[in-house]
Amino acid sequence: MATKGTPEIEQDIYDALETFFSTSIGGSLYEEDCRPLDSKAEDAVIIVSAAGAEQIQEGKAKINIYVPDIDNGSGHPVPNKDRAQEISKLEDALVQTLNDADTGYLFGIDKAAQVFVNRDNKQHFVSIGLTFQRITF
Repeated sequence: MATKGTPEIEQDIYDALETFFSTSIGGSLYEEDCRPLDSKAEDAVIIVSAAGAEQIQEGKAKINIYVPDIDNGSGHPVPNKDRAQEISKLEDALVQTLNDADTGYLFGIDKAAQVFVNRDNKQHFVSIGLTFQRITF
């Protein structure tokens, strides 16, 4: 087997997670740079940030899951911390789903889920960092 480039790896991850996210979030799953800029939905975006080219191909990816902010009565949107916490808890099931898929990869958690702000869309997103290995010989 030859090494795969990041676009192929991104597609493999997408294929493995499409059903998982159809039942666990309110929006859609997208590959990097394909999510509509004005989306207000609870979407997930796959980003493959690095991939080696050795016989054991190693790399990193992340899944960003957007959570719309809520109004706390002040008229100022605030993070939906309860939902972000629920999304963070998906990381083990997400990795298990990836590893159960017939992709040829071994996935793991890179670092604990983190929450970041997306001020443009009045959302925050939970970022789940992944590592992967794939034997290419």
